[in-house]
Amino acid sequence: MKSLSDLLRNTLQLGYVADDLDAAAEFLESKLGTVQCVKSYRSSLGRPLGDATDGPHIVVDGTLADEWVIDVALVNAGPTNLEIIRPVSGRVDLYRNGIRLGAPATFHHAGFRVDDFDEASAIVEKSGRSWAQYGVTGGVRFGYLDLTAELGHFVEVMELDENGASVFTKLEQASNAVA
Repeated sequence: MKSLSDLLRNTLQLGYVADDLDAAAEFLESKLGTVQCVKSYRSSLGRPLGDATDGPHIVVDGTLADEWVIDVALVNAGPTNLEIIRPVSGRVDLYRNGIRLGAPATFHHAGFRVDDFDEASAIVEKSGRSWAQYGVTGGVRFGYLDLTAELGHFVEVMELDENGASVFTKLEQASNAVA
């Protein structure tokens, strides 16, 4: 990887934010015709026991977050993952600030898969930028690059291990089973 554009080569996800996760999921299912969304309530990546960052954790604006809780719905349209995030509590303003009240969901980020998150981080740093937030959870190392001023949305970069990749594979298979 040589430039920020190299982070955008492998599209995986369209991410949305909403103030009502169930209503947003219902919109995707009934109006867009997706299969049933997989929902997870009160997903937390707040500070792990001690200060260890080798397990699930999240860093927001350069600081390990004590509290970071979201609700998430995931569904695929073929190979494209659609994610809905509802901010619940803690340091989740990155999501909360993007919500358009009254809309079923608001576009928030485009998600891209990379082979090496450390290499992606070096590209971000080389460009004079830093991650708005980054972390590790369930087989995924991820970071959000704030391009809202320039492009109107965040860019999420994800490195998936075998477990992380299997989640997206299963969602794609469920989508394709009814196609």
